[in-house]
Amino acid sequence: MQLKNILKYFLAFIITAGALYLAFRGQDFDAIGRELSRTSIWALVLSALFQILAHFVRGWRWQFLLRPVKEKTGLFTAFKAVMAGYAMNNVIPRSGELIRPAMASVEEKMPFAGTLATIIVERIFDVIALGLLFVFSFFSYEKEFQSAFPDLAGAKLPLLIIISAGLIVFVAIFISKGISRFFLGLIHKIFPKKLADPLARAFETFTSGLHGLKRDTALPIILGTVGVWACYTASTFCGIYAIPGSGIEAIGLKGAIVLLALAGIAITIPTPGGTGTYHYFISQALILFFGISPSTAVAFATVTHASNYIVITVIGLFFMFSAGVSLKTAKKKEEGGGA
Repeated sequence: MQLKNILKYFLAFIITAGALYLAFRGQDFDAIGRELSRTSIWALVLSALFQILAHFVRGWRWQFLLRPVKEKTGLFTAFKAVMAGYAMNNVIPRSGELIRPAMASVEEKMPFAGTLATIIVERIFDVIALGLLFVFSFFSYEKEFQSAFPDLAGAKLPLLIIISAGLIVFVAIFISKGISRFFLGLIHKIFPKKLADPLARAFETFTSGLHGLKRDTALPIILGTVGVWACYTASTFCGIYAIPGSGIEAIGLKGAIVLLALAGIAITIPTPGGTGTYHYFISQALILFFGISPSTAVAFATVTHASNYIVITVIGLFFMFSAGVSLKTAKKKEEGGGA
């Protein structure tokens, strides 16, 4: 195993352990156990079903992103690859970004590099959606954010600027290859060669996926993005009923959107499936935003994370192993740019 991978996994472990410590520090574990004993299985089942539906819609959207690579792809194949990718992210952070194109490459006979480019484009749509959710959440609970998460609250204005600039650049690159070449040249001018080369390769991968999109795919991709995040919202809303009588259900839809935004931020941090970071962000939001007791908040974070984590991981790994794909084969395809 390469040293950089060892360091990457060690960092993920440290972040996970540190976040779990912060979430559970000073908690009454007997009280947490009592809260967990009141768990509503039906709420968790509905929450997990909406998570699966979100990945199904994600697979549908991915078909349109894949059209430049292959005109027609199987919806179930796309769904299985998405599930497998998220399952591996739950085990090894960021590994799913290799597993998904590897599965598509194997089952649909598509080039790995071209498929990987579509995932990078997909991430841009999701980052924009998550950013908008965060901005909505901040304006809905401005005082609470400033008190509970001052660092995140301080990111409001920069985030608005980044989202606005990102949308402008995104559209400009989509419209004109000349603008892509301008930014590529800018990367080489601004950054030293050791940093510029990998950045340029990543940028070229992204723009190749973006330029390949057809104009008639724009609406389905936008609708798919709305659908994905609507399913995530429904999943989170069902989840607030996971511990009946806890008072969490009183936060309503607006509160559920806040939890979703924080969960999205937690999952972007390189830990296995947001383990630790999800527990910390969600429990702190429930305690400081909505006045939920610490034991109830931690119990809620634990049970909602565990239920979705287990369901997605089990189903996704089943799909991955059934396809005969592993992280080792995915890395070989990445290194060889394999078909």
